[in-house]
Amino acid sequence: MKSFQVIEYQDFTESDKCNGEFFDSLVAFSQIEGNECFIKHHKKAGVDYLKAQNYVGVIQTKYGSLEILPKCFDDEVLQREAKGDLEVSFVISKQRLKELYRLENFENLSKEKLFDNKELDKIGARAASRNFLIECLKLFSLLPKVAKSSFLQTSKFPLLDIFIQMFCQEFFEIYKRGIRHDYVNIQKNHSYLKGKLLLKEHLKHNLVSKERFFTSNQEYLADIPQNRLIKTTLEFLKSKAVAHITLKQVNQALEFFRDIPRSKDFILDFKSCNASRHFSYYENILQWCKLFLEGNGFDIYSGDSRTYALLFPMEKLFEKYVACMLKKHNNFPIQTQKSDKWLLAKDDKKRFKMSLDLHIERNQEIIIADTKWKQLTLDSNKHFGISQGDLYQLFSYAIYHEAKEVWLIYPRLYTQSMEELSESIQKEIHESKYIFGEKEILLKILFAPLF
Repeated sequence: MKSFQVIEYQDFTESDKCNGEFFDSLVAFSQIEGNECFIKHHKKAGVDYLKAQNYVGVIQTKYGSLEILPKCFDDEVLQREAKGDLEVSFVISKQRLKELYRLENFENLSKEKLFDNKELDKIGARAASRNFLIECLKLFSLLPKVAKSSFLQTSKFPLLDIFIQMFCQEFFEIYKRGIRHDYVNIQKNHSYLKGKLLLKEHLKHNLVSKERFFTSNQEYLADIPQNRLIKTTLEFLKSKAVAHITLKQVNQALEFFRDIPRSKDFILDFKSCNASRHFSYYENILQWCKLFLEGNGFDIYSGDSRTYALLFPMEKLFEKYVACMLKKHNNFPIQTQKSDKWLLAKDDKKRFKMSLDLHIERNQEIIIADTKWKQLTLDSNKHFGISQGDLYQLFSYAIYHEAKEVWLIYPRLYTQSMEELSESIQKEIHESKYIFGEKEILLKILFAPLF
């Protein structure tokens, strides 16, 4: 199966390495109600175009696979790479990235050049964007912690296959720790008395067969909701695997679960998965089961040719990525999605809950931060593209939480104008103080490195 890559908001046509049947299947997917938020179909000068939106991930049809990658580089870099004029892009080393996310360094990124360090990795622009997408998912446990990108050789496999392989790796870790069993209530007609006799059912089933007993008893089994959901997900993913090694891993996992039935009602089984410390190591894989089976965060479409999509909103991934990186590399209390305040509260009626991206406590002072997956511009007359509404929201949150500092965090995209943009914002906006009543609040515009 052929794989075709596009970047967020990129237009492409049937002639762009995309054969007719594959392009038509993507057009059909885009025309399903609600799918225009993933990919849009339009015409220009009589030519059919598809345009990726700000959802990233994979759309797979029986004719091919479309990978939508985050836009981490500007168009010039991507065009030069596509023509073969640019062989590699320079990417910060893992150790350097960790250092940059320490708060004392993170705040000063707008003042320094990102590539001063000599220790750089060399990687293609699209490959770097693809790896960044995978890292985003790994950091907040959508992808298993045990999986290693290097082990999976991400550049050699379709993106959906990478997700499936990671799911299998998580399964094998669970298998090593032991497949969980639990006590299950079994109601069955026996030839002997076992457990509690269910009189009503006994009379119904055994009015003639008096030598039998309809009973209820508990048995310690692996046939429990958690395991049934994993089995159902593996069988589902078996039909989606493309690479031979991926299919091999799925079949191996299914062999370990050959005695466990698939779920007859996965929605009911998810509701039956009670939180328990005994099942804590099942948490990651059940998140993926929910994602694959319930369509929570992606769309499944069935038509004349089966199309499957696993797509994530990029602004949410960026928010999670920044939050996880800051929490991972700092000792300060950092809360994500803090939502204990209401904009309007009167007579026990609460309206408009305020949900913060980041709530940071440093040296007994509160910092409110908001992440925005957006490329700013050099146009100072339009405030560099910084939204007035975003600032209003941020400052209102700061007042309610009695914060003395607010941060707007944008991605540090790999563009020709990034250094100039950062310098201009630093001169005009960054570290500006604003007075609200008697409160003085410091505004910082920060750029988060991606890789």
